[in-house]
Amino acid sequence: MNRTTPYRRLLTAALCFTLPLATVACNNAVQEEELVVGEASAFLSTSEESGAIGADAVADASSETLTSMSAEDVDTATEPTTDEPGICDFSARRQEVLEKYDANQDGSLNRAELKALKDDLAAQTGSPRFVRAGMRVRHWAFWRVRWAFDENGDKALSTEERTALVDAMEARCERLRQQALTKYDTNQDGTLDEAERQAARQALRTAWEQKRQALLAEYDLNGSGVLELTERAKLREDRVAAARARRQALLEQYDTNKDGSLSPQEALPLRQAIQRRIIEGQDAN
Repeated sequence: MNRTTPYRRLLTAALCFTLPLATVACNNAVQEEELVVGEASAFLSTSEESGAIGADAVADASSETLTSMSAEDVDTATEPTTDEPGICDFSARRQEVLEKYDANQDGSLNRAELKALKDDLAAQTGSPRFVRAGMRVRHWAFWRVRWAFDENGDKALSTEERTALVDAMEARCERLRQQALTKYDTNQDGTLDEAERQAARQALRTAWEQKRQALLAEYDLNGSGVLELTERAKLREDRVAAARARRQALLEQYDTNKDGSLSPQEALPLRQAIQRRIIEGQDAN
């Protein structure tokens, strides 16, 4: 999308190239917009998945976080969505974000528009404006991804860390897209036509339904076809227990001074291992 008018482009170029101090400000503004839009695109891509992306971030999660994370994962695994599953497309996600926040349709986000997007990204509850209706909102899945790229452990992503996160999620999307092409591009023209896309979507729906049926077989004790409150509570308890067991196993592996927590130095190899798995497209759907 590029709705920037020729006049605005010329004016922006003139300001950036004729004012030495403005050059840095212009570059920083462009970089900030790209990163924030990229983060939102990564959030969308994460929400499109139903797999355990970044799952080993539980190593540094509190008991409260584990509970919330497990509840979100249970909802993802058991609740149908009206959103149509699709092939990961990072550029399309960027387009969606810009279209939702570029209120004046000038092709970029001004200060107020960018602030609105930042505020939505920072919120841990509710559905950000850039999330499509019917999409599963996976805040904790994205928390796990952010944790993996917070290499110094200060709970805030630097410009370099945010850039690495966006680049990794874009690389993941491309890898998953290539995998889909290998599976479903039956005429081998390098793209997916509508029939091939529909086959890919149906495969994703089928895979999700198979997982749901497996959970029903184990937890739907009264055979109603849905998980009622007590059955869902049992599933959440089991997920929390599994997450705690995994956290303990990771602590035993990475907590070298055995103080019961991971220092930034101890956590760094784990963060980097999760980063590699994200880039490689592992733990997807």
